[in-house]
Amino acid sequence: MATTCHPDSHTIGPIASAPIEILQHIFKSCLPDAHAPHDKPFSSTEAPLLLCRVCALWRTIAIATPQLWARLAISVGENNNLRPSRPLIATWVTRSASQPLSLVVHSSDQCASAAETVDEVLQIFLPHIRRWRSITFILPCHPVPRSLALVPDGDFLLQIAKFEFWVTTAQRPQISGLAKLLKSSPQLHTLYWGNDLEWLDIDWTRLTVLDLVPVWRPMYQVTQIMQNAPKLRSLSVYINHAGSADVGRIVLPDLAILWIWSEVDMNPLFRRLSVPALANINVFADFAPFIPQVEVVHCLARCRSKLDVAIFQSLHIPEPDLIALLRTQPALRLLELRALTGNGMTGQLLTLLTLREASPDQNLCPDLRIIRLLQSSFSSTDGLLADMVASRRMGVEKASLSSLVVHFSDADLPQHTEDIRRLRDLANEVAFRVWIHEPETKSG
Repeated sequence: MATTCHPDSHTIGPIASAPIEILQHIFKSCLPDAHAPHDKPFSSTEAPLLLCRVCALWRTIAIATPQLWARLAISVGENNNLRPSRPLIATWVTRSASQPLSLVVHSSDQCASAAETVDEVLQIFLPHIRRWRSITFILPCHPVPRSLALVPDGDFLLQIAKFEFWVTTAQRPQISGLAKLLKSSPQLHTLYWGNDLEWLDIDWTRLTVLDLVPVWRPMYQVTQIMQNAPKLRSLSVYINHAGSADVGRIVLPDLAILWIWSEVDMNPLFRRLSVPALANINVFADFAPFIPQVEVVHCLARCRSKLDVAIFQSLHIPEPDLIALLRTQPALRLLELRALTGNGMTGQLLTLLTLREASPDQNLCPDLRIIRLLQSSFSSTDGLLADMVASRRMGVEKASLSSLVVHFSDADLPQHTEDIRRLRDLANEVAFRVWIHEPETKSG
């Protein structure tokens, strides 16, 4: 039996008397963030289903508002447990009317019946494929769903696509259908592809976001993609061998985020690369013997990139080059140096990171909010690290360091007792957190 809005309610009454258009606007604001619909699993206790349980009026308005039903996250859990149920999925699609759809399908169950369930779910959505705007298939234990072999001809609305499943040659019809979908989506701008690129034949020039993790790629393949995707704003990639192909200059004028984990020398790539708009760089070198990765910092300096985030992991960068780069980054807010090879964290770098109000032009990165010095070898004097932190906590407007994460090596730990003592005292300050030789947590 449907409930009705109680006339004496101090909360529901005034809202229920508002015009329908106002209620619809309020209802839409109850949905999860439209820019991150893939991170939240299905919940029957949240909008829009929750809105249908308040009163008859709210239920009528919610059902008549197709924008509320344009996004759905579906999961197949253990024992082939499907959430939401098939009838509710079908009802959900009907209520979405002609709205562009955002669909998430997630399954971690390895049994064959779970794969069949995923395929059955997709068959519900396949007749509405021309309304797909954003699709996410997280199926690490499943083959490509058979339904994807039935992609029709014509153009599609797809803008965002994320795929994670295992691919074999036996699934060529499904992959061909998937490739057709991607290639025939002129508005496609974001692609997360965790499989071999040989299966794809798409127009790279449309893409602004490309995530190729976790599959390793050869360097020549990555550089070719960079040349063919000049509109990229974000790129994430693993590189495992150099290959033999040679390319010329690579210009990515809009690239703002670059995440690279490489098992090969990156100097040839960064020597050719131009990224003037880069704001966030995360580079991890995982190879030996150590080869100085000077072209990484030289590229940033040459392009005059204005960084907000700089994360360098296991890089062999001469300290003078690193210092020269930091001198050109007044707006840097997060600096992470992890397991740098060479001289480690020396007194010179820490001294230059110490703010001096009398000579602000000499300060390195005056806007730093977060500093992470992880798995680092400290050749600095005991107490200098604490001096650096204290100087950035003196109340100077541009010296508002909010958190420090530091991991001393086992050899360095007993040599920095004064640093550790003073840092723990500084951790008692308001709006400041310190993690010393421990995992960083949100709560601190």
